[in-house]
Amino acid sequence: MKRIMLSLCLLMPLGLSTVSAAGEIPALNKARTAVVITDPQNDFLREDGKLYKLLADNLKELGTIDNIDRLMATAKKGGAALAVDPLVYTALDGNWTHAGALQRQLLDMKALHRESLNNSKGFEGSGADFFDRYKPYINDGKTIVVAPHKMYGPESNDLIYQLRSRGIDTVFLAGMVANLCVDSHMRALMENGFKVYVVKDAVAAPGADAYKAALVNYGMIANGVVTTEDAVKALK
Repeated sequence: MKRIMLSLCLLMPLGLSTVSAAGEIPALNKARTAVVITDPQNDFLREDGKLYKLLADNLKELGTIDNIDRLMATAKKGGAALAVDPLVYTALDGNWTHAGALQRQLLDMKALHRESLNNSKGFEGSGADFFDRYKPYINDGKTIVVAPHKMYGPESNDLIYQLRSRGIDTVFLAGMVANLCVDSHMRALMENGFKVYVVKDAVAAPGADAYKAALVNYGMIANGVVTTEDAVKALK
């Protein structure tokens, strides 16, 4: 009996929290809505990126790169804010004594790495740099580019302050990696009183199991789990 109840608890959120049509998303106040993209960077999204192979199957299956592009373009055209929250490590971060297991691996392999935040040498086109396809959206002088986060969520940077300072209370969330930074951003935003819709085909995870685990968490915690098509219709 306990096993049956546990299975139901795991499966129900996937159905109950998933918004299947844009009409089911409450009417949006565009001035109070943002598209937030975590880690749209080369090491995740470019084929020679240090972490690309871990995500490649999921990226292709979901059409993630195209879907993130579509979300960004729609935010620009539809009047919603666009915010990007990168994960960047510097040379000084390599000296951390309390790095988590995955953090330690990323630091040792110099993934998402730049020498320092105030030195642009070697940054352009590096693994930490933004994916070229998205740069026209990100570098237009209107996108909110927040300070890099260092763990998985936005607790160590200014994302929440930047959103609140603009009166934003509703977020469409997408990016890398589904079961890590996207999951952590969803939790932090929900804890801070934002309404959060996770765009489930504009993320990617290291394998099918990790992606399914992320979907279970989204379905239990977020206000809705939507497709890119749902989000675009709502944002228009």
